[in-house]
Amino acid sequence: MLAALLALLTATAAGTALLLLARHATPETLTREELVEEVAELRAGLRSAADGTLRLDLPAEVGNVYDAMPRDAAFWIIDATGRTVASSRPGPALQALMGLPVGATDMTVANPAGTITLQVIEAPMTHASRDYTARIARSDRLVSTLKNHATKLYLRAGLAVGALALLTFAAVIYLTVRCMLRPLHQVSRAATQVGPRRLGMRLRSEHLPSEVVPLIDAFNAALARLEQGYRVQQEFLAAAAHELKTPLALLQAEIELSGAPNTPLLLRDTAQMARQVHQLLHLAEVSEGHNYTFAPVHLGTVIADTVDYLSRLAKQHAVAVVVQVADPSETEVEADASAVFVLVKNLLENAIHHSPRGSTVHIQVNHLGFSVRDAGPGVDAAHRPLLFKRFWRGAPKESEGAGLGLAICMEICLSHGWEIVLTPPDQDAGACFVVSITRELSRAAS
Repeated sequence: MLAALLALLTATAAGTALLLLARHATPETLTREELVEEVAELRAGLRSAADGTLRLDLPAEVGNVYDAMPRDAAFWIIDATGRTVASSRPGPALQALMGLPVGATDMTVANPAGTITLQVIEAPMTHASRDYTARIARSDRLVSTLKNHATKLYLRAGLAVGALALLTFAAVIYLTVRCMLRPLHQVSRAATQVGPRRLGMRLRSEHLPSEVVPLIDAFNAALARLEQGYRVQQEFLAAAAHELKTPLALLQAEIELSGAPNTPLLLRDTAQMARQVHQLLHLAEVSEGHNYTFAPVHLGTVIADTVDYLSRLAKQHAVAVVVQVADPSETEVEADASAVFVLVKNLLENAIHHSPRGSTVHIQVNHLGFSVRDAGPGVDAAHRPLLFKRFWRGAPKESEGAGLGLAICMEICLSHGWEIVLTPPDQDAGACFVVSITRELSRAAS
């Protein structure tokens, strides 16, 4: 990035210098500078021939100017005796230069389009221990024309260099910013994965700009405080539910032994309280990710065990349970077996309670998950958004639960990376809950 900036500044400075030079240099000054350079060119071009005579070798670009413009450029080199040893192409400029008095600094040459003024310089030269004198003449219009042409070339080159420097600077800035933002994008993607079940995640601050590190550290500290508060809340909920189980059991025993006339009613109420406490304990357990132990589990086997466990309840309600497994070999997933058992148990209990006597509950299992369909009246459209809300229950006559069964199912599915939904209503059947499983999500959850 620093190199690109220096290149841009260099190109800008060079272009500015060229513009200032082209703007402030007068034709006379340019011609005088050109004559000084020509003296050096002629001095460097002097050569001694094999026969001892002197010859002049000029670069092609210098000699071409004298050959092409005999009215605007000429040179004449003489020895100490005044003999000509080298000269440019014969023409008006050379003729005028030879007849010019010693010490003259300018001369004029006739031209059909008007008189041409030439600047003249006279300089001594020494070659092979011999002294020579060189006279050089250049017209102002020739130097101005060449300078203007050179200025255009320089400006074009400067613009090209400037454009290249700008492109290099822009590319370096883009790549640098992109390289700096890549870790930020990674941190942002990691931050989106933080949730109630993944409060233990922390954002990494390696390879991040130093200005952003304090923000990442503050965010991680906030996550630590949230995790601690959430854990304390869950531990309190589990401890309270666990501590309530013993007093409720003692209360139920005292009611049974009391012989009170309303004993059935009291026992029903205590059973309802015990169920709520039991589900609160389940909710606290399934809400903590560290409580899960993931291992290969066959859904068909877990569902069969659950159906067998609730067979007495199904008989009491005169409801048949039919399980259909598409392919037992394809129903293996990474999951917590006990949590899946609770998930299936809650869904099947709801289905049995809401199915009329003599009906059938259907459970279908395949490699995509499983579904539980009852034959009850279904779920009202107004109640569907509230199904998985904690402590929400339908009409009291329809349910004696604690309003936590479906909330527990949702927590288990979210912890496994699964999805649970209630399918749209069907005229020929009641409610149908579908648990969708993808092996990628189940492996990620583990």
